[in-house]
Amino acid sequence: MTPTRQATGKRIMATKKATKHTTPRPRLTVDITPSLKRRIKVAAAAQDVPVSAYIARVLEQAVPAADTVTTASDGTISQEMIRRAAALRAEQKAPFPEDSADLIRESREQRNAQL
Repeated sequence: MTPTRQATGKRIMATKKATKHTTPRPRLTVDITPSLKRRIKVAAAAQDVPVSAYIARVLEQAVPAADTVTTASDGTISQEMIRRAAALRAEQKAPFPEDSADLIRESREQRNAQL
């Protein structure tokens, strides 16, 4: 083995040993389509980061922290939910002029006509 190859092999072993002694991180397995995998790899490469770091960053941005998520497992409606609904209703100002079912039906008919 050449001296350069030996040095490279020692660096790899040192990296593996350092990784083993750090706090273990949980793994997550997700089934995705081949095209999505390619898109993720391209996006990570464009930002010059490993795929795992890219995915971790995307998930950190997309998934709220545990302390910000409120759940009511018993199905009750909290005061916060009522307050948010009232705020949304106030933003709307007026009810929709048409029935939503009619709007959906009309959109489907337009889409079918285009196909």
